[in-house]
Amino acid sequence: MSTRVGVAGATGALGQEIISVLDRVQWRPETLLAYARASTSITHVDYGDERVPVDVTSEIDPEGDELDLLFTALPSEPARLAIDRAEQAGAFVVDLSGARAADAPLIVPWINPERLADDALVWQIPQASATLVASLLGPLARAGIRGPATIQLLVPASVSGRAAIEELSQQVLALFNSAPPPRKVFPTGLAFDLIPAWGNPTEEGPTVHEQRTVEQVGLLLGALEMGPIEVMAVQVPIFSGLSASVTLHPTTRVPAELASRILSDGGVVVSESAAAAQWPRPRKVEGAPFAHVARIRTTDNGALQLWATMDNLRTTAMAAAATAQALFRRRSASDG
Repeated sequence: MSTRVGVAGATGALGQEIISVLDRVQWRPETLLAYARASTSITHVDYGDERVPVDVTSEIDPEGDELDLLFTALPSEPARLAIDRAEQAGAFVVDLSGARAADAPLIVPWINPERLADDALVWQIPQASATLVASLLGPLARAGIRGPATIQLLVPASVSGRAAIEELSQQVLALFNSAPPPRKVFPTGLAFDLIPAWGNPTEEGPTVHEQRTVEQVGLLLGALEMGPIEVMAVQVPIFSGLSASVTLHPTTRVPAELASRILSDGGVVVSESAAAAQWPRPRKVEGAPFAHVARIRTTDNGALQLWATMDNLRTTAMAAAATAQALFRRRSASDG
């Protein structure tokens, strides 16, 4: 498949993860173009054996660059112009910025592949927390296991980008050396501590990120009848890897063994080990896509509890790449 693909935000944590995934997929793009905001100090990115120059995002010209598809891994505001230009040029866009949340189909190909039948140029990948929660609740709901769910998310620094990862590292070093830590991304600090809320709470109580997680889970799972979902997200001092403690209150008692089999059949990686050291955790699943679960149990009051972990960067990049592949296949079939 001969393709020309652009990555806007190529020097960020998620952008570089997308490039890493594209370098390994079976349909590997023939040509990669990299873009970043003018503030970046990185002039080139690696793509296989190539050193690809980084151009300024504001100068993206999808028509002149003959782009077939553009990934946008930027904050929403700088992403809007690039998305509009790509759409006008007839190029596909896989948006990871949330800039087109109001009208672009929300897609994770292994969760809601039926949406790929939609006729759209711009597609939206959800935030990683929604992908993780939908990966868990979706297979259970399809098997008739539904009810109110409470999700406790442990959110890493990488959800806020490369600058957040670098600041956490600098905070650790500064505190070890009794020096003032930088506090631009995390004004109250994060190293050796935690932040009780991921983002600022709204008047209703949940933060915008927590609300968005619930909304996007609903969009991903579509017509499935779900119970109410409550999400509390805490930012923790790790660089990458999203984790969750899930408590589901189904209408009927569900044996842990049955829940484990349903999740495994639904594409979730279920730990079979009884040893805690072998259970999934952020460092252990680094570089692996999809949700990993352990500690599946049914409590005395009938609640179903489990622990889940996912490499938020790799899984999000995989969802983006899988969406692009599906779009190219559809266009190829249409042209043929």
